[in-house]
Amino acid sequence: LFPSPVDAGHRAVIFDRFRGVQDAVVGEGTHFLIPWVQKPIIFDCRSRPRNVPVITGSKDLQNVNITLRILFRPVTAQLPRIFTSIGEDYDERVLPSITTEILKSVVVSTP
Repeated sequence: LFPSPVDAGHRAVIFDRFRGVQDAVVGEGTHFLIPWVQKPIIFDCRSRPRNVPVITGSKDLQNVNITLRILFRPVTAQLPRIFTSIGEDYDERVLPSITTEILKSVVVSTP
């Protein structure tokens, strides 16, 4: 067994070579893992800002340049599902498409 520290504001998902990704989310502190069998995947669960630049059209067909600043963090209980379905870089894959789509719909619908 070897110690694996999880820093404050972070959570870990344990990947086991025999059983796959564990459903339990490990909190902050020192935890013991089996070498060569278990590996921690650390996620930052603090709120982080992200700027998303969007070029969209308004209702009267003019181009609008907007930069949207969002604060995001993952839902701690869903970390195993996020890791297995999307991966560690979930913010790079999900946030740009969602924010662009929502911002375009808001800009078009405003009078």
